[in-house]
Amino acid sequence: MYSVGVARGEKSYDAVRQALTLIRDQVTIPPDRPVLIKPNMVEPDRPLCATPVEAVYAVLEFLAGFGVERFIIAEGTALEQGETMRAFRDYGYFSLQDKFDVEFRNLYDDDKVVLEALNAHLEPVDIRLAKSLLHSTVVSVARMKTHRQVIATLSLKNIGIGAIHNPDRHSPPWHTIDPTQFSHLARPLNLSLARLALALPIHLAVIDGVVGMEGEGPVKGTPISSGVALAGTDALAVDLLGAELMGLDPRTIGHFWYLSQLRGLSRAQIEARGADLAQCVTRFELPSTFPAILGWHVPEWQRYLCGQYLKQGTMDAVH
Repeated sequence: MYSVGVARGEKSYDAVRQALTLIRDQVTIPPDRPVLIKPNMVEPDRPLCATPVEAVYAVLEFLAGFGVERFIIAEGTALEQGETMRAFRDYGYFSLQDKFDVEFRNLYDDDKVVLEALNAHLEPVDIRLAKSLLHSTVVSVARMKTHRQVIATLSLKNIGIGAIHNPDRHSPPWHTIDPTQFSHLARPLNLSLARLALALPIHLAVIDGVVGMEGEGPVKGTPISSGVALAGTDALAVDLLGAELMGLDPRTIGHFWYLSQLRGLSRAQIEARGADLAQCVTRFELPSTFPAILGWHVPEWQRYLCGQYLKQGTMDAVH
């Protein structure tokens, strides 16, 4: 049984703190690894696309109760390499240093490991990932959002896409699709996200949906007040329940379905602690791309998820 804390509240800090408290007995912090918190900040100029700093404050405070004294807060925005630190500054994250020992890290500058992802033809393509996420106790703190390419972006996608070195995320030039590069089309992307989830373990998953984003997310959507937060030590279980509380059928989200099939994880194995789920569902408006991205299923999907796709070693020169 996988436990997920579900809390209601009008403020991110209150709801996230309560959700974490509900699963406190499930949390262990290894003493030999740094604690890395990964918020979601797609761009530095759109506050609704970013994890509220109050949610991260609640996570830091909670983990400090386990004796954690030093933290890394790491992100790599979808823009140029210098934009991540501006996002931390403009979204008020540097204020966290007033109470906590925090190192801010731009994942763009991190050492790299290589993962074999997929292009538009479902052919292998190498992408570079931030090495820090493989050698830390990783905490994903995501805002609840719809997504134009995979329906919903929650804790798994926050880590997976955020880990990719920015030049490898997008086909150059910007907005021009190169079918030979890492693909954001529904069929290859959901398989690549499943590979990323298998390669990048999440130790604690937190979703702040107090004010989420609906419609044309993860950047151009509109605010929706759902007043909920979720937390748990199994990211897939947290995401499955999070999608349910968005009024979505989690089975329609490709990487959720693939990972659930691989693990044999069913909804019956997920225990919701805290708030009454019936009172927590808020139907998010779907992106306009929803009908098209439902075509994500690949009949022979098992052969794309049966290997070892993480290539060991670092890449010292990043181009």
